[in-house]
Amino acid sequence: MENSQKTILIVDDDPYIVDLLSRQLKAKGFKILSTTDPETAYTLAEQERPDLIISDIAMPALDGFTLLKGLKNNKVTCQIPLVLLTGSDKMADVEEGFTAGAQAYLLKPFDWETAWPKLQPLLQR
Repeated sequence: MENSQKTILIVDDDPYIVDLLSRQLKAKGFKILSTTDPETAYTLAEQERPDLIISDIAMPALDGFTLLKGLKNNKVTCQIPLVLLTGSDKMADVEEGFTAGAQAYLLKPFDWETAWPKLQPLLQR
């Protein structure tokens, strides 16, 4: 499947991060869905069934861990790979994310050349 046929949902309360990731991934040929509201992410994921979700952890009202757990408990979205995006390098956060079902982590600030190899295998399925 070509990249142009694959969709990535980006969820981050920081519009700058959403824009940065969107531009990088669009340049690689992916269709991008994005939201700064994690509640909206549930609806987008269920309706659009993206090939990958990239979600911030620290967001107001609903954090990335809660979003991840909700997506994994939904029969429509449970198989979508999710990458957590965080500014925290605390081992407890990393462990909680992997335990909840995250497939990878991107640490903010991230370098695209380091981030892309972590995302690429998740989009090969």
